[in-house]
Amino acid sequence: MKKFNFKICALVLLPGLLFANFAFAELKIVVLDVQRAILASDEAVRFIEQVQKEVAPDAEKVKKIETSAKKLQTQLANSGAIMSEAEKKKLTESIEEKVVNYKYLVGKLQNTQKQKQQELLKLMNPKVEMAIKKLLEENKYDLVLQRQALIFANSELDITSKLTDMLNAQ
Repeated sequence: MKKFNFKICALVLLPGLLFANFAFAELKIVVLDVQRAILASDEAVRFIEQVQKEVAPDAEKVKKIETSAKKLQTQLANSGAIMSEAEKKKLTESIEEKVVNYKYLVGKLQNTQKQKQQELLKLMNPKVEMAIKKLLEENKYDLVLQRQALIFANSELDITSKLTDMLNAQ
């Protein structure tokens, strides 16, 4: 029978024991939704309200065109059978014109929205970076996960509201 070698056993088991201790060390893991934090900040809320005021006239035009087109479509559906071909053609062309105007205005609104969103992010980005850096320094988090990348996270791990509070405090 061979003699048991404690030195070899210790060399083999020691790294495993050290790793096991490291693995059980408590990590500070948190979840952050930066976009939600930005949109909930006071500055972003004011910015969004201002943008809504700016685009309100175009949004109102879109609603009027949509209502008018629906009214014409209803008229065509209800009275189309008794209309002459010329009347149907005129009504159809009017509907098509309204649809083209509707699509143009909706596209314009969406483009304005994208531009304003980029403007907001450009405005808020330095503030967000500074607030995140301060939040990380104060709390010594080991790992911060982006909320959108997760399937599930306990709400206790979410620090989004803390980021929003820091943005509001700036």
